[in-house]
Amino acid sequence: MIDMSVSVRFRVWVEVGGRHVIGPGGYEILKAIDEVGSISGAARKLGMSYRFIWNYIDRMEKMLGVKLVDAWKGGRGRGGAKLTPEGQALLQYYEEILKEMNEIANKWAQQLMERLKNMSEEDQ
Repeated sequence: MIDMSVSVRFRVWVEVGGRHVIGPGGYEILKAIDEVGSISGAARKLGMSYRFIWNYIDRMEKMLGVKLVDAWKGGRGRGGAKLTPEGQALLQYYEEILKEMNEIANKWAQQLMERLKNMSEEDQ
């Protein structure tokens, strides 16, 4: 029996002035910082270097012209980071885009599955 399950896949990123600002990787970085409360903790969680994450955030902030992450030093175990209101808004906006795109993709997959089913029935 042939597996007739259908899925529609996509990849979403946001560009400003034709330049990549945030996509799945940037989303994961902001989400991890929000969850663990530090850049070093986010780096460990995601298997990325602290420097990579710091540079990624810096690039996003410069492109958008807003601060996305507040980070503070405090010695071992006392430093931390949190998303600014703008960082929270960007995270939420990206999540809303993903939710809507998933709904559309599921609708398209369902429609395609119905068409394939109808075509299969016509052939019999």
